[in-house]
Amino acid sequence: MDELQAELLVAFASELAEHMAGIRAALADADAGRPVDLREFSRRAHSLKGAARAVELPDSEAAAHEAEALLLAIERGDRAMDAAAIADLRRLADAIEDGAAPDTPDTGGDAEPERRLAVSGNHVEQLGQSLHVMATQIAEQGQVADRLSGLADDLAALAPLLATAGDSEAARRMRQAIGELDRIRRLHGRLRDALDRSGTELERDGERLLLQPVATLFDGYERAVRELAAAEGKDARLVTTDTDGEADRRVLNALRDPLLHVLRNAVRHGIEPPDRRRATGKEAGGTIAIDTRIDRGRMTITIRDDGAGLDDAAIVRRGRAAGLIAPDAPAPRGAALHALLFEQGFSTADRLDEVAGRGIGLSVVAEVARRLHGTATIAPAPGGGTIVSIAVPVTLTRRTLLLVEVGDMVCALPADAVAQVLRVDPADLAPSGSDLLLPVDGDPLPVLYLADALGVAAAEPGALLRAVVIAADGLRRVLIVDDLRDVRALLVGDATAIAADLPMLLGTVLLNGEVVLVLDPVHLVRDRTAAAPRPFAVPNAETGAKTILVVDDSITTRTLERSILEAQGYRVLIEVDGLAGLERLRSGLDAIDLVVADVEMPRMDGFGLLAAIRNDPALRSLPVIMMTSRNSPDDIERGLSLGADAYVTKQDFDQGMLIGVVQQLI
Repeated sequence: MDELQAELLVAFASELAEHMAGIRAALADADAGRPVDLREFSRRAHSLKGAARAVELPDSEAAAHEAEALLLAIERGDRAMDAAAIADLRRLADAIEDGAAPDTPDTGGDAEPERRLAVSGNHVEQLGQSLHVMATQIAEQGQVADRLSGLADDLAALAPLLATAGDSEAARRMRQAIGELDRIRRLHGRLRDALDRSGTELERDGERLLLQPVATLFDGYERAVRELAAAEGKDARLVTTDTDGEADRRVLNALRDPLLHVLRNAVRHGIEPPDRRRATGKEAGGTIAIDTRIDRGRMTITIRDDGAGLDDAAIVRRGRAAGLIAPDAPAPRGAALHALLFEQGFSTADRLDEVAGRGIGLSVVAEVARRLHGTATIAPAPGGGTIVSIAVPVTLTRRTLLLVEVGDMVCALPADAVAQVLRVDPADLAPSGSDLLLPVDGDPLPVLYLADALGVAAAEPGALLRAVVIAADGLRRVLIVDDLRDVRALLVGDATAIAADLPMLLGTVLLNGEVVLVLDPVHLVRDRTAAAPRPFAVPNAETGAKTILVVDDSITTRTLERSILEAQGYRVLIEVDGLAGLERLRSGLDAIDLVVADVEMPRMDGFGLLAAIRNDPALRSLPVIMMTSRNSPDDIERGLSLGADAYVTKQDFDQGMLIGVVQQLI
């Protein structure tokens, strides 16, 4: 395939998607008895016929020609827009798409095929403008270099001047040099701020390149539902609402298979056969509706069918058979019962087939939603049927976070889960059993002191408490924090790479070189044990486990490292700076087997601690791991030259790496 043909096919694919969306929408209107613009329908078929001819797709061209002829006959009154005509038009629409499906010839090797992506011209233009602005500002940094060079020359000339001239001239020149240095500092500050703003704009423009219309997520599903229903001897149609929003294409791609699983379940478990539907007063054909809403950076996809609904008795039976419900325990109800449908291997299907019953459908939905930092729920629909809701962020690159202070620790909450921020009078907190309740908008909400959940010491409370109301999975809870710090859009890293054993952790962000925990609002609103005291207690020294001293001034990093190491059976001691760590080592009170130290700390930094250990005959053989965000080659070389046994940067850190290094050293 030559380059021109490839470009034509890319253009045709975009045109095909646009026209097929219009054709499918027109068929849905016709099926529902709504008026259809036949002239517009015919125009789309005609355009696709010409476009298919241009890219040499004869099957698509022939199907489009036949569809155009049928529409002209309907427009002339020679044929009615009845069920048979609608079925013929659907068949021809399928044929147009089938004829345009790309061939996948054998490449004779493992070479990856070229990937092409259609990108909005406006987005590319915005990216180019941002790059141009940034390049200009970077070039202006040359002014700083020139002035610094001139200042260096002036100061170099100052030394002989001081030896040969009076103090007055030297003082004048010194004042000039100092004034120039101050001007350079201010210029550099302005340029740095401008670069920061341009960098932010550049990142946003780059993120826009990853956005695709949400409507493309549902391409092909209308046909899939019809074919799945036909295979089951049923009649079903898919209706999607118009969605103008955009989302990260990686999010959309990740949701394609889960959505298909939901549709399979709706057809197999929800939609009844035509005769059964007629017997209950329903139309013979079932309807599955997809509604998509985007609000505050979060996309919620709701799939509703008008079928038989959830069979609670069948869910209980399968739950007991699978061991998810104890034989002598009462069956859960409502959302707790329906959540079993998301468990791996759970299915109420009576048989295995291509449509459902393999026990993987809804568990895949829940797993993908969690991986995307989202949620999935299933519930009975008002009036009958079932509703499945999937809520995920619209982008994987950055999330808007509310930064809160808890003791000496900074944590983050997804801003889309924050319903309100309040100042609370402690007298308004009402005990109820083991809970505290706070009336919010007329509803008593459970209260959680976040410091208790994290096992850290809270700051001294003031007359009024700072509170954040979070909402997730249809539930709300009040979190008491020490202070609100900021709202920032930050890149959220994978939680499992650092601390898989912290269930309330959604992810982590790196803020000013420090790791900040992003808390999972779903866990916080649901977990009634979150306020259990101090989850990170030090194990008893009598266990005989190896002892590790963690020296770090960041409570977040200490908490992460401590939880990881204690989960592996190590005894962990904590100090908050290099001097305190050195005093602990020299006290001889503990038999310490290894030290994990940060670099940037008050009183004595990590390099100073390392040098002191290597210069102390009693300590010099002690293994030391440097764990820091300072990842420049000079810092790494300095740490290793001072005698560090390992130098691990927080940017590349995961718990497997830390555990592996520790096991090698002790």
